[in-house]
Amino acid sequence: MIINRLSSRPLWLSLLSLLASTVAAVELEPIEPRLATANPERGGKIFLQCQACHVAAEGAGHTVGPNLWGVVGRPVAGVDGFDYSQSLRAIGGVWDFETLSRYLFEPAAMAPQGRMVFGGVKRAEDRADLIAYLQTLSNDPVALPAVPSGMDGPRYGGLPDGDGREATYFTCRACHSVDQFTDRTLPRDGWVELIQEMVAEHGMAAPEGWAKQLMVDYLATHFGEAQEEDWQGLPPGPGREEVFYGCNACHSLKLVTQQGMSRDRWDDLLDWMIEEQGMNEFDSADARALVLDYLEQNFGS
Repeated sequence: MIINRLSSRPLWLSLLSLLASTVAAVELEPIEPRLATANPERGGKIFLQCQACHVAAEGAGHTVGPNLWGVVGRPVAGVDGFDYSQSLRAIGGVWDFETLSRYLFEPAAMAPQGRMVFGGVKRAEDRADLIAYLQTLSNDPVALPAVPSGMDGPRYGGLPDGDGREATYFTCRACHSVDQFTDRTLPRDGWVELIQEMVAEHGMAAPEGWAKQLMVDYLATHFGEAQEEDWQGLPPGPGREEVFYGCNACHSLKLVTQQGMSRDRWDDLLDWMIEEQGMNEFDSADARALVLDYLEQNFGS
């Protein structure tokens, strides 16, 4: 049966469709509860990787992809003057929050014949921040969801809703106030180590395996921090996010970290990328200076 399907159209397209149907089966958590507390400013930094193919300015023309001004709430494949793929047109409906979340998670799953080769935004927190930023790109923005009832009251000490909230609350509240474990941000491994330390050194009853898994997932999601390897070797400092999202859209970051150039040469390289390679202009002179400061300090001659 599969052989007959493959023989009727190009092999690569059939394989891509089969892969997309598998990815589409991934069950995503609803994004709307996260949007209530999402950070659009951080989402603007994540959007830097989208600018490799999209502009998002009122009245601007299309580039590799359609102009994303006003994308939240508009019909899917509904902008005049852009040649959408048939599979994207087939989605139908509008770009509501959940549809955007699914598409941003894995574009090829929803539009396997589309031209968008971007691998997707896998972390729910990143997608929420990015969608919250896209929501601001409009003269009449669609309202973000209200804070869910589970997040705005004293129930569970005000802990945000999500799988693992009850396990975290009842386990930790046995000895601590909620603030004692929510006033910190730790990477996933850090939360694992902290739970192990509480069991080994402070007499905490060891949670059962399923409960520990739920707690770690919950704490890492709501009170976690990006692992250093998430930045692919870029050292911390002002400008790191801008360099990461701006350069990683088109290049391996090794091309950045292996350089050792003066500020003037980095400046010339940015000019070349903008004038010859289609990189978008910086929003302001301050944004460009921030990137140059970071590159000079960490990858200067």
